Amino acid sequence: MKGAKAMQENPLTTKGIIQQNGEISKDKINLISGAITPPFAETVWIFTNGDMDTINRLTHVFLDMDTDKDREQLFNLIRALYGLTGLRFSDEAVPIASHPQALEYFIFSFLADFGEVIQELRNEETA
Repeated sequence: MKGAKAMQENPLTTKGIIQQNGEISKDKINLISGAITPPFAETVWIFTNGDMDTINRLTHVFLDMDTDKDREQLFNLIRALYGLTGLRFSDEAVPIASHPQALEYFIFSFLADFGEVIQELRNEETA
């Protein structure tokens, strides 16, 4: 019974990030990333004045740090960048860093969303 209560109190489970069977909920992680990434990407675009050299360097830092060894630090860097840009990082996303598989999928989703938003902004600029 004690184990079941601890599982219910796990913020990853209560937020639906980890399902009762222990699997990550990719849909939930995608929703979280999809909600917080566009404002960040748009802010990076504005702060850099659409400078793709700078955006590409930032993207390469993200990609280089997306390793088992550095992924948690990457998550912390992203959180710090949110603060530096004046954006609020999602409270719902914070516990993701405590679960390696959820964190890996979140970073994957974040990077994909970031790239998509930047591409949309580039397309708007050239239209």
